[in-house]
Amino acid sequence: MRKTTLWSITVVIFVALAALAYGVFKAVSQVHIAASKPQVAQTSSPHSSSVDPGAPLNGKPAPNFQLANQFGQSVSMTSLRGKVVVMGFVNSAGNTVSPLIATIMHNVLYDLGSHRHSVAFVAVNANPATTSTHDVYTWSNKYHMLHNWQFLTGSKSLLESVWHHYFMQTQILHGSLINHTPGVFVIGPHGHEHWVYINSPSTSTQAIGIQVVNILKHVVPLLPGHPTVKIPPARQLAYYPPSLGPSQAVNRSFNLPAILPGGKMGAVQVGSGRPLRLVDFFATWCPDCQEEMPILARLQKWDIRHPHYPHVVAVDLRQSESSTAHVKNYVRRLHLPFPVALDNQGKIADSYGVSGIPTQALVSSSGKILWYHEGLISWTSLMHDIKRHLPQSASS
Repeated sequence: MRKTTLWSITVVIFVALAALAYGVFKAVSQVHIAASKPQVAQTSSPHSSSVDPGAPLNGKPAPNFQLANQFGQSVSMTSLRGKVVVMGFVNSAGNTVSPLIATIMHNVLYDLGSHRHSVAFVAVNANPATTSTHDVYTWSNKYHMLHNWQFLTGSKSLLESVWHHYFMQTQILHGSLINHTPGVFVIGPHGHEHWVYINSPSTSTQAIGIQVVNILKHVVPLLPGHPTVKIPPARQLAYYPPSLGPSQAVNRSFNLPAILPGGKMGAVQVGSGRPLRLVDFFATWCPDCQEEMPILARLQKWDIRHPHYPHVVAVDLRQSESSTAHVKNYVRRLHLPFPVALDNQGKIADSYGVSGIPTQALVSSSGKILWYHEGLISWTSLMHDIKRHLPQSASS
């Protein structure tokens, strides 16, 4: 009975998403004449079919509004004048498309480099049931955007007014389960609408990369002074320099319950005299994390022939998952050959200063960090950095 119910809800969500996406495009097309001729996707990737190429808008002034951000500060559209605005409609209790919008905005922010300060990243709450400042603060913190954007909310009536003026739709399907149009707008520094697209529900790294590049192509020409910004052909693999991370002088040993290879429950220890470990913080909903799993599996197998290299311990951000059973199924489905520890209260991620996933840390037998990296990393870079930070006796 449970499987039937979940399947029925899934079908309803899919149909509703399709209907909402079509509805918003029709609505925008009727108001913005330019949107009736959507742009052709600028990529021949097989994943481009899952990505909306978006529609140009006719440059009319973006409707003004006044809402509160995650810190309780008042923010209006006019207060953002002088900056290019990337604005998405985000479910403050969502765990599907909305985290992808956050991921895409985070990547755009990185790729802008020093020009990021000329762009305001804005999320407008699309959930009529979770509208408090605490709700948007908690969600922003959970998905590592707390200090990277303004997540705006207000009373239901205020939010409904914003949705109406931007032709976004929200629908309560059942209880706390809602569906909404995951629209993303690019608005120029003088407050004129430039472009709109519907965020893809695809979790593939290729689809996310296409959307990042598409946003950059519409943002860069609007930057003050028209600077030259190199738009990467694809999302980079390493987003942060390895020098970031918490102090290397602190003992960060831990002992957590873990899902062992094959799906059985057990426990895992890092530090406290245990051998060298590569600790990887991840979540099953994170597309970059899933992409790096084969790299971690390869390292685990590499260790069999090279015993001085670290074994892998993955740490799942359990608080962000629907259930432990879901994580178990993930481990089985991907045939992960290393233990997956469950950070049930988020204390270990906090102690390691995790602000984005995936995050990797090379941890010594005494529980001290030897090397730290945030973001997806290639096999070549991983091996290079691990070898550089191995104890002399192990790397020789």
